[in-house]
Amino acid sequence: MALAALATLLGATLQSATGFGFALVLGPAAFAVFEPAEALTILLVLGAVLSVLMLFAERRPRQVQRATLVPILLTAAPGLIAGVFILRAVSKPSLQVAVGFAVLIAVVIQVRASDPPDRHRKPRSDPVATVAIGLVTGTLTTTTSTSGPPLVLWFQRIGFSPTEMRDTLAAAFLALDVLGALALALVGTDDPTVDLGSLALLATLTILGGVLGRRLFLRLAPGHFRVIGITLVIAAGAASVVAGAAA
Repeated sequence: MALAALATLLGATLQSATGFGFALVLGPAAFAVFEPAEALTILLVLGAVLSVLMLFAERRPRQVQRATLVPILLTAAPGLIAGVFILRAVSKPSLQVAVGFAVLIAVVIQVRASDPPDRHRKPRSDPVATVAIGLVTGTLTTTTSTSGPPLVLWFQRIGFSPTEMRDTLAAAFLALDVLGALALALVGTDDPTVDLGSLALLATLTILGGVLGRRLFLRLAPGHFRVIGITLVIAAGAASVVAGAAA
């Protein structure tokens, strides 16, 4: 439980400062401490708490890019349901390895792409990419709760500013966490019970981490966000492969 508490505080601080990373830090600890269904439920609930804090408790105009986000959320719905069945049917190590390699391949594609996105050029609509990202994001939400990497790579490709990235990711995670929890309740899992005492403790640490992360966000230079995002995605992919292979 001490491991889960520390990971919650660090993950919440990281996501509040950079826009994502909560599930990447807390996920391995949660799955080590709790049963899979309970761990996923905790990740979804705490993720929603953190997103609400980032979006509505900072007393500033929000910069959620709805035109980009809404189509992704609509196409994520089938993936959310599919992810629950995958969680029940596929072994966790196999899933971790597959997800890790997919994330690393996506990073290679992103890094090898031409120049960094031009903020003054309107991005071209790509319905095929939107559908693919939505399905992958939804599936990852209800399997490993690591839906951040594909969204980060896509939003960086489009050219979101740090504030647009942070706010749009928070809105995406809030919607995905709520819909993911509904998918778990609808389809059912083997062990959906969550200890309320543990959840309350971790929620308190999530809020504390959110406050600390906001202070860090205000001190980060805009040019650091692309590097931080790519680095975190690489770390997430590598950690997933290593954890799955070791298991």
